[in-house]
Amino acid sequence: MSLGDWLHEGTSDPREVADRYDAWAQSYDADLASWSYRAPAVVAETVVTRRPGADSALDVGCGTGLVGRALRARGFSGQILGLDISQASLQIAEQGGAYDSLERADLQQPLAVEDESVDAVVCAGVMTYLPDVEEVWREFARVVRPGGLVVVTQRDDLWDTRRCRAVVDRLQTQGVWTTLDISGPAPYLPEGYGGTPEVGCYYLTALIS
Repeated sequence: MSLGDWLHEGTSDPREVADRYDAWAQSYDADLASWSYRAPAVVAETVVTRRPGADSALDVGCGTGLVGRALRARGFSGQILGLDISQASLQIAEQGGAYDSLERADLQQPLAVEDESVDAVVCAGVMTYLPDVEEVWREFARVVRPGGLVVVTQRDDLWDTRRCRAVVDRLQTQGVWTTLDISGPAPYLPEGYGGTPEVGCYYLTALIS
């Protein structure tokens, strides 16, 4: 199976995801640039404009560090913590110098992060591999301080099939967060996965109660 087909399929097997991204790590940044990947810049802009005083951000599924570098480029001076399942990707993220802490983690498991310990959680290009949307988003909300942000992307074809809007609304009804913005379908990978059709996404921004 080609890389593009595998990415579109979006397996949720952690070991397979780790192996694929370990093998892809060295060319990942160049490939994403060639596909006009837009999410890191959009997510970083959202954090610095919506929460300008944030002292810390947790990048869930940080990969090679594209979001962390985008945050630094936008002037974010707080701590940036990164979690990812791919050790090879984490090594490249460390070389980029944007992160204060990087750890390997299976993101389908509870995060090894204390309650209400960061000002923002960002998660770009990762929800494809995390099928239990509600459990994951509740976990994101758990680790963010009141008044902080959760900023995530979800591929547009999965937004409906995984009932993401219902999850957003349920978390709001239960007082977990207040939805600030849902944008989409929005440009995400205009070039597709290197030859596949264009891929769009939804951007979700929520304020933690």
